[in-house]
Amino acid sequence: MKSKIKKLLGLLLLVPFFGFSQAVEPMTVEQAISLALKNNYSIKIAKNTTEQVYASWGNAGALPSIALNGNFSKNEPTDPTARASIDLGWTVFDGLGMFAAYNRFKSFEEINSVSFRATVENTIRQVMNQYYLIVSTEQQLKSIKQTLDVSQARYEYVLARYEIGSASKLDVLNARVDYNTDSSSYLRSLELILSAKTSLNQLLARPVDTDFEVVENIPYAQYLDYAEIHAKALAQNTDLNISRLETQMAEFSKREIDALLMPTISVNAGYDLYNHNMQDRGFYYGAGVRMNLFNGLETQRRRRNAKLMYESAKYAEDASLLNLETQLRLNFINYQTNRDLVTLESENIEVAKQNMDISLERYQLGSLSALELRESQRNYLNAINRYTNSLYLTKLSETILLQLAGELVK
Repeated sequence: MKSKIKKLLGLLLLVPFFGFSQAVEPMTVEQAISLALKNNYSIKIAKNTTEQVYASWGNAGALPSIALNGNFSKNEPTDPTARASIDLGWTVFDGLGMFAAYNRFKSFEEINSVSFRATVENTIRQVMNQYYLIVSTEQQLKSIKQTLDVSQARYEYVLARYEIGSASKLDVLNARVDYNTDSSSYLRSLELILSAKTSLNQLLARPVDTDFEVVENIPYAQYLDYAEIHAKALAQNTDLNISRLETQMAEFSKREIDALLMPTISVNAGYDLYNHNMQDRGFYYGAGVRMNLFNGLETQRRRRNAKLMYESAKYAEDASLLNLETQLRLNFINYQTNRDLVTLESENIEVAKQNMDISLERYQLGSLSALELRESQRNYLNAINRYTNSLYLTKLSETILLQLAGELVK
C-alpha cells in the first residue's frame, strides 16, 4: 500500500511536465502583452481595418470626373458616324451634401481607429487575466501540495499503526479517502493551469502547447481614485467615444439627405478627338442646374428615417454612458472590497499554517483526532484560496477600471 502512495505522489509531481517537449521559458506579464501586441490576430485584423481609406473628396462626390468616350453607328442608307472625345463633368454645388458625406466618411474612419484601440485594450485585459489566473492557481497549487504532504504523512502514520494493531481499518480508509481527495484537488488545479496556459498561448498567437513559467506572486493592486477614474472614463472610454462618433455619423447622414432638397449645379466640358464631320471638332463646355420637385415622396421618407436613426444614435449614446457609469461603480466596489479582503486574508494565512503544523504534531502524538487534523488542513487551504482569489479579483477589477478609463493603453 505504501508503494502505491509513493507512485501516486510521483505521478502528481510529473504531471506538470507531460505534453510539453520544448524548453520552459520564463515570461513576465509585460512580455506576454508585448507578444500579444505583435502577434494577436484580432489586433492585426483591426489594424488593417484602420488603414482602409474612406474619407476622400472623390468618394464624397466633390471632385470632377474625366472620361474617354467613343461611339460608332451606321443607319442605312446614310453614311456611318463615329466620334471620340474626352469629357469632364463636375458637380460644383449639391446643397453641401458632398461636405456632409466627407465628414460622415471621416467619422467612420475615426470609429475604426477607436475600435482598433478597443481591440488592443480587450486583448491586453484578456492576457493579464489569463496570466494572473495562472499565477493565482499556481499559488493555490503550492498550498494543496502542502496539505497533500500532510495527508500522505497521516496515511503512512495510520497505516504503520494499523500494521502493529493500534489503529483500525476504518482509520486507514479515512486517511486514504482524504489523501485521494487532496490528490484530486491537485490534479484539478494542474488542469486549470494547463487550460489557462493554452488560452494565453492562443492570445499570443503561438503554438498552444508552448510551456512557460510565470512570476510567483500577483503584484498588489495600485491605489485608484474613483473621481479621477470617472473623469478619465468620460473623456477616454472607447465604447462611449464610439457611440459619440456614431451619433455624429447619423447627424452627417441626415445633412446629406437634407441636401437633396437643394438644387444641384454642375459644369461640363470636353474635346472632340475625332468626329466624322471634321468641321465640328474642338472644345465644348456648358453648365446645368437640376432641382427635384417630386420623386414620389422618396426624399421625405429618407429624411424621416434619417431623423429616427439620429434619435436612435442619441439613445444609444445615452445608454452607453449609463452602462459606463454602472460598470465603473460596480467594478470600483469590487476593487475596494477585494483590496480589504487581501489585507484581512493575508493575516489569516500564517495563523492557519501554524495551526496545521501544530495539529499534525499533536496528531502524531495521539492528542488530536483525525477529524480535527483534517479541519486544520481545510482551514489552511481555504485561507490560501481566499487570499489568492481576492488578490486575483483585485487585479482583475483594477485592470477593468483602467480599461474603462482608457488608461490601459498609453
